[in-house]
Amino acid sequence: MDEAFAHVEGKERKYSKELVPPDGGWGYMVCLGVGFTFMLGFGSSSAFGILFNNFFSEQGGASGLTLVIGVHNGALSISGFLGGIALKKYSFRQVGLVGAGLFVLGDVLTIFVSKTYQLVFTFGLIRGAGFGVMIPVSFTAFNCYFTQKRTAMMSANQAMSSLASITFPMMVTFLLEEYGFRWTLALIMAVDLHLVFAMLVMHPVEWHLVKSPIDSDTTTVATVGNEAKVDSKEKLEKIKSSRHESFHKNIIKTICDNVELDLLRDPRFVSTLVGLGFAFVSDVTYLALEPMLLFSYGFTKIQVATCVMVGAIADLIARFSLAIFTSFFTVDSRKLFFAGTCVTIFLRIALVSSSDIYYVFAITAVSGLVRCSVQVLFPLVLSAAVPDRFPAALALHIIFSGVLMLIADPLIGVIFELTNSYLYCFLAMSVCCLVCVVLWTVEYFVYRKKKPSS
Repeated sequence: MDEAFAHVEGKERKYSKELVPPDGGWGYMVCLGVGFTFMLGFGSSSAFGILFNNFFSEQGGASGLTLVIGVHNGALSISGFLGGIALKKYSFRQVGLVGAGLFVLGDVLTIFVSKTYQLVFTFGLIRGAGFGVMIPVSFTAFNCYFTQKRTAMMSANQAMSSLASITFPMMVTFLLEEYGFRWTLALIMAVDLHLVFAMLVMHPVEWHLVKSPIDSDTTTVATVGNEAKVDSKEKLEKIKSSRHESFHKNIIKTICDNVELDLLRDPRFVSTLVGLGFAFVSDVTYLALEPMLLFSYGFTKIQVATCVMVGAIADLIARFSLAIFTSFFTVDSRKLFFAGTCVTIFLRIALVSSSDIYYVFAITAVSGLVRCSVQVLFPLVLSAAVPDRFPAALALHIIFSGVLMLIADPLIGVIFELTNSYLYCFLAMSVCCLVCVVLWTVEYFVYRKKKPSS
């Protein structure tokens, strides 16, 4: 059959059949699995403050909330890094099912918690670690299956995640009213069981490679399957050579091999790394703490859920607008991120300056619009800092952000304990943004001063 098409357009050409990613086919199932992963992972987190408001009120306030969020995001970041390393030895489904199992186990145990320290362990550590493990599985599998349609399919996944952030707060509010706290947790656990399905569809891409006609006279294509076989062979050889080393030395060696610490010799990269980390602390803590602030203002559950939904809708609008704008105009991602962080400093303070419901809704909407600059642009900012070493830079960002959240979020909780006021907590979030602004401003003037003489 191959020879039957050898004389197309009167020109004899030899074609070889090379295996390439399907860019569709089973990839659509993988895309759906990735969408479910982020929808369920981020969706329930967006409603965390609403779901556990009464629980933390009974436990004595918001200090426990920031501790849980800090542990959750720290565990997520660190386990995400370790999950990426595990993918070098194990398949998508093996690693992914471990993550899904941890996530659901955290859900099950959370149903029975009665103390804050228990929630730190179940929701923070176990559930956070499970989600973190599934993130590199999802991204890696997605990138293996799609090439030409990657942008369109990732946009669809982003839409699913944003839709969950919009609908989950209202859904949780309804469930709490109808079924109470424990049954709501049980129903959320039942929904999260779909993550097992999401990880089961993460087949090795070698199972679904398709044949594509390639001009063998002009092009040589290395197939994904062959690359995977070569990589796996090299990795098995490395594993055999390290059998005589101790278990702890293996772990330390693996981590060191995947973290390129020499990047920290570059002051500009360190400035970028620290600035991004502190901006993330402010952003993540704000999402968790805002519902608690609104409840302290006397807002009802419906009003709080509506406010959170307004912020999520504004964020979604900003993402679409940014995508359209950048299609026609070139923007400096770092400058836009910097501008958004500057505005965020004042938005955090503005939110605690009045309890008027319309004022709060307006500030939340603006915060949602500005939040896009942090969430969407951070990979571009990181990539611009070290264009040729983005994977290594991302690994360092994950580790630094995770450790920083483990430290900073509990400290914000301590601030609430000492002051019994959300005012100082939100001021602390503004200070986190200020760290980024000051560092990057200093870096700008130092670099500008040195540049002419170089």
